[in-house]
Parts: sequence; structure tokens; C-alpha cells
Amino acid sequence: MSIFDNSPDGSRTEPQIIGEFPCTQTQLRCWIIDQLSPGNPALNVAVRWEIRGAFKASTLEAAFRKVVQRHEILRTRFVERNGHPFQQAVSEINFKMSVIDLRGMAPEQRQARILSIGEETAQAPFDLSTPGLFRVTLLMAENERGVLLITAHQSCFDGWSIRVLGREVGEIAAAIDAGRQPVLPELPLQYGDYALWQQEYLQGYGFETEKTFWRETLKDAPYFEVAPDRPRGAVKTSHGNILSIAQPLAFSERMDAAARAHRVSQYSYGAAIVSAVLHRLTLAPTVLFGSQVAGREHSDLEDLIGVFINNLVLRFDFASDVSFAEHIHAVSETVEGVLNHQRMPFNKLVELINPVRDPARNPLISVNFNLQKAFLEDRRYGGFELISSASQSPGVIYDLSFIMIGRPTGWRMSIEYNADLFEVETIESLLQLWRQAYEIALEHPEAPLSSLIAPERQTATHVKDASVGGSTASSPSTDTQMETLAALWRDILQVQQIRPEDDFFALGGHSLLALRLLSAVRTTFNAPATLELLFKKPTFAGFAAAIFDRGEAQASREEAANPWELVTCKQGTGTAAVYTLNHPFLYYRLANELPATVSVHNVNMFHADLESGLADLPIEDIARHAIDTMQIDASAGPVAIVGLCVNGIVAMEVSRQLREKGIEVGFTAMIDAWAPGYFASLPKREQKRWGRERRSKRLAYFTKKLLLGRIRLIDYLKEFEISLALLRLFGVKAGEYSPEEQANDAVTKLLVIAARRYKPAQVRDPSVILLRSRANHPRARKLLFGWGEAVAADTMVVDIDGWHEDSLTSNGIRDLASIFSQKLIGK
Repeated sequence: MSIFDNSPDGSRTEPQIIGEFPCTQTQLRCWIIDQLSPGNPALNVAVRWEIRGAFKASTLEAAFRKVVQRHEILRTRFVERNGHPFQQAVSEINFKMSVIDLRGMAPEQRQARILSIGEETAQAPFDLSTPGLFRVTLLMAENERGVLLITAHQSCFDGWSIRVLGREVGEIAAAIDAGRQPVLPELPLQYGDYALWQQEYLQGYGFETEKTFWRETLKDAPYFEVAPDRPRGAVKTSHGNILSIAQPLAFSERMDAAARAHRVSQYSYGAAIVSAVLHRLTLAPTVLFGSQVAGREHSDLEDLIGVFINNLVLRFDFASDVSFAEHIHAVSETVEGVLNHQRMPFNKLVELINPVRDPARNPLISVNFNLQKAFLEDRRYGGFELISSASQSPGVIYDLSFIMIGRPTGWRMSIEYNADLFEVETIESLLQLWRQAYEIALEHPEAPLSSLIAPERQTATHVKDASVGGSTASSPSTDTQMETLAALWRDILQVQQIRPEDDFFALGGHSLLALRLLSAVRTTFNAPATLELLFKKPTFAGFAAAIFDRGEAQASREEAANPWELVTCKQGTGTAAVYTLNHPFLYYRLANELPATVSVHNVNMFHADLESGLADLPIEDIARHAIDTMQIDASAGPVAIVGLCVNGIVAMEVSRQLREKGIEVGFTAMIDAWAPGYFASLPKREQKRWGRERRSKRLAYFTKKLLLGRIRLIDYLKEFEISLALLRLFGVKAGEYSPEEQANDAVTKLLVIAARRYKPAQVRDPSVILLRSRANHPRARKLLFGWGEAVAADTMVVDIDGWHEDSLTSNGIRDLASIFSQKLIGK
């Protein structure tokens, strides 16, 4: 039988932290979005370069590695403490550039493969708790032509960084080929220094001028959006696509000349065209869209990789049918005013305006616009040339994004859109409308805006209202709980009184305060409080009902029955008890090996309906359901929680929640349980090496068991995927999984999905015992299975006999029983 094993096939040492810094405001926004949707690919920055000429993959990898070493932000991870996110820079990461050789493919197949790999790399998620939110793939298309696919997380990379990265990679690679030292600008500071400066600046600068401007600018502003083709869901999605049209070089010359004639910037000219398109498309009297500024006002920031951008909101009012020329001049004044007040971070602007929150929408803006020259300068470095190419959409943050990129060959007009809201035909029509607006403005600037005729559209018949109100329907919890929760609200919001109808955000709450509240709620009440929940239930009464009485916000989770069932393997004569998770048939022998005073129970999900909403449950809820099934009396003796592989992760969370309930946890035994995400963070070369070693050892272990007569031939063959596939191919009935094996496989897959989203508390849990079977590399002992600060530094790591789950039926069970007895009852 093929058993999932979440151990990495590689090794690395725990990175050394060289600095901890506050998050910048843009990073904080990325963090909040990631909390709402962990691993959201819309936060990825996808870059594609073509490389031509004489180049070596090894040289390029060395160049990227040097850049990673120069810029601390590319060696950074994020941690949370008490609702506050921080960034940590580490001394080094094991950067490895992936290389895929496509030279043997036919040209048509090769191009299709380049596009598919580009989509995969752009959309692959990042784990913010893992340092090095940056990856590179080289596709070898021809001997002297390749494609570089670069993906970075928006929390550490912006558009300007593309230019810095291209210059440095090109110069370093050329220097390596020429046998000389690269000529690079000295970096006077690192991104962490900027984060500290911004924190000090925000604390000392009151933004009074900016506040006055933005209050006046956005006073009574509606929430502008283009009606979608499909109904908007209850929560925001990020599934995106992008359509483009390339303008000829003559268009660039015409647009440059028109902007000069109107005495406006290219950006203002472009913003005027897009706002006119949106006005004519929707006939809305007020149009709002977002845009970004570089945010690198100081020269010391120009050569840094990092995220410095800030989001701005532009408002355009259409009181009458003015000409394109009049509108262009009005927009130029609007842009100038916004740029003069660009220092207020977008997070602070949202706090100031305090719009109604809706989990299905972005605050303030649903449409975005950017016009800029390509960040990468097409140029030669030694024997090769780097050329900017159009990348693929990793995901979308906005409903619609209008993007104009200027390259030496001309301007490229693109619309990135939420594919869950809009049909391709709508975007194709919108692209043509955009191009038509340019033609009218360029050829007939005195023509009225009404001369731009938008095509008729059939929009969604049911579009969810943009306003979100709080619910007050609830069944009151205990007075003590309600008062404690009210005290948390008063303390965090700094108000004297909390009433049932009070809205968290109306009282001045914002995303950072929300993180503090949710952290406090989880700690105080052990309740599954999320940002999404607070957005849906912003009133005190509605929020209280959701966390105490499992109101509507938890309906989707509560509709699924508790998936666990309790099986008593042995009822002991004493008060100590061992609770094992899943694999019920494997733990019966453990029950017999333990002293008669110890009870042994098993909670398992093997009879649950895994299709009834359980796939969306996080580890925290899965653990809570398990505890509900255990029904442990707080006055009873110490309990032990035991889990194999991914069940070990569940065991850790079960123990944490039990301790919060005041129940004594003697120990938490985690067998072959690696920390979530550890495997994916390792270099591919190390993964492959450990994989080869593991397969070789597995073959030797089970072959020896077969020769000694300790395993049947059919069971031996089922341990290996190739032989198992052959058994099924030839219709050997014994090659099929038993019902127990099928149930185990289904439950394991469900838990693996949940484990990928799990972020263990960094509390140095002293109760944990890590047990290593022969299935895991000896370095697992030193690495503490990748758990880092989630377990104590002196955590016991014990080697046990057997191979993974086989250790529960071999001599390893005696090892376990001996350890458990000593820990639980001192015998």
C-alpha cells in the first residue's frame, strides 16, 4: 500500500535569523490578504524574460544566488505574535534555479509547454512563514535561446524590483563569464532599514494635510464597479486571465505627441481615456479606480529590491458631456492633486474613510489602472541579451485591471480580469472600446465623450449588494463570555462602551486591529475566529453569535457532522489515558503492551462522509471535533495524544486546545510527522537525493521481511506503487485496497490538504515527543522534523524500529509502549 509521507526528501539546517523588523504598510496589506486566503496566487509577481546568445545555466544560477545574498528581502519570512506580523531576515537560503530542457520538442509543442509551465510557476503559492519568497525557472528552448520565469511574492518585490534584478543578474553573469568582479552599486541600506524608518515616520507624522485632502476627495463617493456577467459570490476569488492587444510603433508616436499637445503626462492622458471608457460603459456619474506609485522618493531606495509601492485612489466626476480635450485637462489636475498627497499608505486611507467591509470586494476600489514603460531594459550583457516578455496572470486582486506597458516595439494594452465574474467576450469587447476611445481622443479631441458608444451588455441578473451590514441575530452565550468579549472590543477599539449593534469598523476598527482582536479571541475562547468572519459579522452581537453559538458564519462547517468516532481499545483501571488518532487497527497492539492502569482510545474518521463539506475544514476545526468526540473530563488524570505522519500534526493542535481547556497533557507523541511546508522549502537536488535513499532503504527493509517470512508476498508487492499498478492491471483482486486501506487513504488525503494551510503556534511546546522510524533520514533528529520554535529546543527525539506505519505492528510498538509508560505513569 502506498502511504503518504510528509517528510522532506532533503536536508537543511535551521536558518539563522539576522534581523527582525516591523512590516511596512504594503507588506501588512499582503499579510492580511494572505490571512484571508492563504497562499493566494494573486499576491505573486510573475516575470518572464527571454534570454538570447551564449549563456550557461550554472552562471545564471550563480548570478541569481549572488542577488539573493545582496538583498535581505529575498531571504525574508513572516511570523505572527499576538496578532502582529513581523518580518525576519535570515543569513542564507538554499536557492536553486530549476532548469527544464525543451530543446527536443517540436516548435509548436515547445511553445505550448512554455505557456503551461509559465502558468504553473506563476500560480504556485508561497508560504509566508518560509524564508525566500522568490523562485526562478530556466526553460531551454534552443541552444542559444531560453525563457526565464521569475516569481516573487508581492510582500518582497514590486515592478521597480524587476529592473534592479535584471541589471544585477545581467552584470553578475557577464562578470562571471569574463572572469572579473561585477560592477554593482553599493547598497547603503537594506529593506529592513526602510521598514524601521517607515514605522518611525508613521508614528511621528500626522498626515493632517493628507487626511483633509482625502476626506474631501472621497466624500460621499460611491463604490464603483463594472457589473459582472456572473453573480458575485459571498467571498472574493482570485481566478484570473489576461487579454492583450499590441499597438504599432506609430501609436506610441501619436500618443506622445498628443500628451505634449495637451501639456499632460502620458499617465494622465491614459487615465483620462480609461476613466472615459468606464463612464461610457457604466453611465455612472462618478468613476473611481486605483493606481500605484513607485514610492521610492529617496535615492538610497533606487537600487533596492523590495516592495515600496503605494495604492492611490483616483476619483472622476462626470457632471456634463464634456469633450475629450476638456476631460483630459480635468484628469491631469486630479492626478496632480493625488500625487501631491501620495504619502498616506493605502491601509491608513482605508482606516480614514472606513468603508463598509465586504468579503467579496476590495475596500474602496474594484478597478485598477497602470501605465508604465517595461521595467526590464532590453540590453546585452556580455555574450547574451535579456529581453522583456509578456508574463502570465498568477491571479487577480481587482475585478478589472487596465494595464499599458511600453516596450521598444510599441505599447501593449492589456485587461486582467476576474474570470469568475466576466466572460471572455466581454473583455474582448472592452479592449476594443478602449482602443476606440484612444482613436477618438487622438483624431478628434474636441468630440464629446458621448461619441464613444459602449456596446450593450447582458449582466448578471443577481448581483450581491455592495453594502454589508452586521447581523444581530444570535442566541446569547453566557454573561461571562459576553462580558469578556466586550472587554476585548473596548480595549482594542479604545472605547468606553460596547452595544450589541456596534459595528467593529464603524468604531474605528481596521485590519491591523482586527488581527489583534482575532488573536485575542482565539487565545481567550479557543474559537475559530477569522478575518472573513469579522467582515461578514462586524457587529458585536453578530460576531458573538458566530463564535459562541456557531451562527450563520459557521453554518457551512457545522453542516458537516462531526467526522470523528470514538473506539475504546482498552479500559484501564487508572485515570491516565492515551488517545490515538486514526489507524485504529494499528493501535490495538499498543493497548496490550501498555500497563493495565492505562486506558487506550482511538478517535478516527474512517466512517465519516468525506464529501459533506469536510474538505474545507482547517486543522483547528478538525482538532476541535476530535476533542468533542473524546469527551475528556478535566478532573481526570493526564492524557497522551498520539498521531502518525500527518495525524501527528493534528495531535499537536489537539494537545494545544486541550491545554487551553485546562486538561493536563502528559505528552504529545508525533511519529514521522514533519512540519507543514518543510518539504517544499528544500532544494530540489536534496529532495531527489533523499528520495533515492528512501526508496532504496524501503526496498531493503521489506525484502528482508519477505525473506524472513514476516510479510506475505501480496502485501510486499502492495508496498510499491509499480508492483501495485501491475497487480491491478492484471486484475489481481488481492491487489485492490481493503475497505480499511481505502478509508485510510481518503482520510489521509483530506488531512494533508488541511495541513498545508496549518500554521502551528510558535510556543516551544514542551509536551512533544518526536519519534523517528527507519523511513526518515537520520538528520531528522537534528532538524527536529522541521518544527522550529513550535517545539522545545530540547525536545526528545527517539528512534523506533519499523518502517513508518509498520512501526506500529513490529518491534517498534514495544519501544512506544516503554516510552509512553515512563512519560505517563513513571513506569
